[in-house]
Amino acid sequence: MISIVIPNFNGIEHLKTCYGSLHAQSYKNFKVILCDNGSKDDSINFTKNEFPDSVTIPIGYNSGFAKAVNEGIKHSLALPECKYIFLLNNDIELEPGFLETAVVSLKETNADILAVKMLNYYNRDIIDDCGDFIKANGGSPLARGNGEKDTGQYNSPEYIFGACAGAAFYKREIFENIGMFDETFFAYYEDIDLSFRAQLAGYKCYYEPKAVCYHKRGGTSSVATHGFQTEMCERNLVLMRIKNYPLSIFLLYQPL
Repeated sequence: MISIVIPNFNGIEHLKTCYGSLHAQSYKNFKVILCDNGSKDDSINFTKNEFPDSVTIPIGYNSGFAKAVNEGIKHSLALPECKYIFLLNNDIELEPGFLETAVVSLKETNADILAVKMLNYYNRDIIDDCGDFIKANGGSPLARGNGEKDTGQYNSPEYIFGACAGAAFYKREIFENIGMFDETFFAYYEDIDLSFRAQLAGYKCYYEPKAVCYHKRGGTSSVATHGFQTEMCERNLVLMRIKNYPLSIFLLYQPL
């Protein structure tokens, strides 16, 4: 069974599209877990109506991405039947065969983490993210292909550094063995940190290009100011470096 963990903050309009694409999935063995960061709209009731067997976790305030998904992960790990945890932003639409394709890939490759092909929701020939990677010099992590026209250049399945947590699959053992997302990050780069920790622990991430979804990049965080996003990204980049890079690399490239 797949546990689908969806963080949400006043996102009912996004959820309508997201849930519509979940209903259209050919693979049906999943449970929706909505982690709600104090929404003032009707997101929780809407979720209960759309998926009567869903779990809604009202956090009560805007706790950020990391804490919200951690609450969903905790609940997922308490379900013995849960084998995979799928983190899904509320501003994403899935292709009808998305889950089935991902499950087949997870089983055939025995991947610990699965990255998928994310395209721009509004311009569907533009790439949003085809897996994440980092630079050896500690530069900003990059969403592979972001902004490029999709001409099939990332249509080969392969191992890659990490997955964007906006749409990423994780074996439950990942969280059981290395822990969950670092809530110090609040939002941004927490998935890079987790991918880094997973790699250092010997886990592997696989990119599956046949699992396609469409992302309204920035839709989930549109309620935040640009200044806040910039500040969090800059702060979290430094934090990610301190936690994961060798001291020699950090000292060499960290601006004074």
